Amino acid sequence: MALSQLCEWVLAPFFTEHQNSTLRLHRRLLVISSHDEFCHNALTTVTNAIDKSNTVKYNLFTGEMLKGKKRKQVLGSEWDIAFLDCRDFFRPGDVMAVAGTVKQHGCLILICPPFTKWPENAAVSFISEGYSLKRSLYLARFIDRLQGNPSIAFYRESATSLPDIARYEVNKLDAANVYRGALFKSYEQEHAFNKLSQGFYHNQLNALITAPRGRGKSSLLGLFIQKLIREGHRVLLTSERQENVKNVFDIQNPSEDTKDNHTKGIEQIQPATLPFKGKEIITNGTVKWVPPDSDLLCNTDKQDYDVVIVDEAASLPLPLVHKIIKHNKQWILSTTLLGYEGSGSGFIHKLLPNLPPSAIHLTLTAPLRWYQHDPLETFLNETCLFESDSSALIDDKHIEKSAADIIEHSAFNLSTFENVSEQTLQQIMSLLALAHYQTTPDDFMRLMDSPDVLIASLSLDNIIIAASIINIEGGSRLEETAEAIASGKRRPKGHLGAQRLCLLSANGNAATFTYWRINRIAVHTRLQGKGIGSELLRKITNESYRHGIDAICTSYGTTAKLDAFWCRNGFEVVDYGRKPNKASGETSALAVLAHTNKVKMLVSELITLQKSYQSTLGLFSLPTSVINTYQQKLHHFIDGSRALDDVWPILCKIAKFDGGTFNDKPGDASGLDNANSADSADSADSADSADSADSADSAKYSDYKPIQNIAKIINENSRLIDVFITSNIELKQLCSALDAKGLKEATKKLREKLKPALF
Repeated sequence: MALSQLCEWVLAPFFTEHQNSTLRLHRRLLVISSHDEFCHNALTTVTNAIDKSNTVKYNLFTGEMLKGKKRKQVLGSEWDIAFLDCRDFFRPGDVMAVAGTVKQHGCLILICPPFTKWPENAAVSFISEGYSLKRSLYLARFIDRLQGNPSIAFYRESATSLPDIARYEVNKLDAANVYRGALFKSYEQEHAFNKLSQGFYHNQLNALITAPRGRGKSSLLGLFIQKLIREGHRVLLTSERQENVKNVFDIQNPSEDTKDNHTKGIEQIQPATLPFKGKEIITNGTVKWVPPDSDLLCNTDKQDYDVVIVDEAASLPLPLVHKIIKHNKQWILSTTLLGYEGSGSGFIHKLLPNLPPSAIHLTLTAPLRWYQHDPLETFLNETCLFESDSSALIDDKHIEKSAADIIEHSAFNLSTFENVSEQTLQQIMSLLALAHYQTTPDDFMRLMDSPDVLIASLSLDNIIIAASIINIEGGSRLEETAEAIASGKRRPKGHLGAQRLCLLSANGNAATFTYWRINRIAVHTRLQGKGIGSELLRKITNESYRHGIDAICTSYGTTAKLDAFWCRNGFEVVDYGRKPNKASGETSALAVLAHTNKVKMLVSELITLQKSYQSTLGLFSLPTSVINTYQQKLHHFIDGSRALDDVWPILCKIAKFDGGTFNDKPGDASGLDNANSADSADSADSADSADSADSADSAKYSDYKPIQNIAKIINENSRLIDVFITSNIELKQLCSALDAKGLKEATKKLREKLKPALF
């Protein structure tokens, strides 16, 4: 097919005869796929034809242009035609982000390698150490779904298919429902605006606004804020990043000068003219953006703002969202449910049950840039976000079954993604997305294409009722890097559980043990509380024994409920993280179910290590294994390979001793009775009496001169002693004590101060 025909097809909706007609068209998807020269010629010819039209707006995107935070920059832009070059790098999130910029009548054009070679030559950045990706299952599925969709156009050397433009004609009912208001862009937007206004004027505005991308959520917030500030009210706005609210500010500040000021978070006072009994009065309303950790959001003593608005709430930790709504009488939460950011259904599932009864839930479903039932949006949601209502498959007959009956008749399956059918895949991914806080399109690709992943599931009547993602970790793949991992010098990709255990213990052998790490686990929401999750774990445990795995581990956001679940299933928590997860706001816990004696010993030593930080025992009344680990970690820190956060509890422990003399005061050793070694047993016995501690052979401690020197350095500096009193790093106090600017400089200066202790 000649390139001229391709250009005609791409530009057909923008020709004069279409522009002057009443024909309304859905957006289209065109795939140009072949070798580089073929793609280059097609791209050059089409863009030249667009340039000649003078009226069609287009843009060309590449993977590099959309890398990391750069992807956010496409927000708010609109194009008639958007190209995405996928030849060097493919991310499904990029496809969804660029597709979101294409307007009605427009076209998204993907430029891809030859389909026959693409899955075998996928460029990905997430493959775990020691593994290789031979074939991308995700890309193979993506290609199959492209080729199986009759609405998608193809331009290839082997075959070209350009569907008739009439195929994209909008249903008359959908076309008739297009809103033509002057201010609002949809009936839903106007309805939501009125509900927000009513709630505010009754001084009881508690609202959650949810919508897929492209529904006018940001413009709704902008219009509502504009109304409030014109009436003299004060609005406090927050979001994960300042650029997230760019569209909100654009509604009320179309000029560049004021828009720039707002996105910098500077409070602006805007005069508003209001009619009052035939006169006009001037009022000053304000809108101010603040970061999510601002004290203004939770200041109960002095509330200077009439309403707090949280944009893209799903990007914030759930405990923080609860804290904000608890401390403010009037608030609005808004979040995107479907888009390149992923599915926010997990966030909503966790949030809704905890909202106050006064809260209203407003939803926007009508798209604004394109028409309802847009085939491009439907294709991407089903392909990249696995949007399918698997919950509808569970009916009352399943719910009424007893737990024993469900478990007895459920079927267990353990396999790779390669052996999972499309129907089962849709159910599994949908279930995992609902259980997780937020799942992006790129997350789904990572799960499917990681060669170290297994999928375990329980099904009832061919319906997935529980699923788990398992990562295969450790073993021979980490032998060469094990010691470097233990010291903090290396951090290979993947193997998160194995590496964390290795780093915690400062023991290279820990990385070479074989683990199955439970990455995600989910039970159907309508069947929870029946022991199904525990049954799935039991099946996984049996399989791990059969495969000769040393241990199962998992990392999860710690809550009393989850701690009880994992402990009930035989797992022991060996570490609690000190930094909350950015998404969930929960502190992570690392738990292990040991199978072999060597891992049981490792678990025991790690539990003893954790308990030692809170123990009242003197330093040299601790088990020898603990003191050795202390000294190893401090050595790594001073050498620059281990982070300050990792040795902070050790420094706090050392700082408790006066002048570094180590006049140990025997304490209660019962908290350290998990150490399965002769050293720890001997140490516990020695703690039974002060006489035993005082008469200890000094030669026993000759190898611990560095740790004694470190204690001496700390205790000779009163400012440092004050710093290490707190269990968490107080950055301001630390920087003050070391005359440093920021954590990086403070860490460097502390290392320099402690370095003489090693010699």
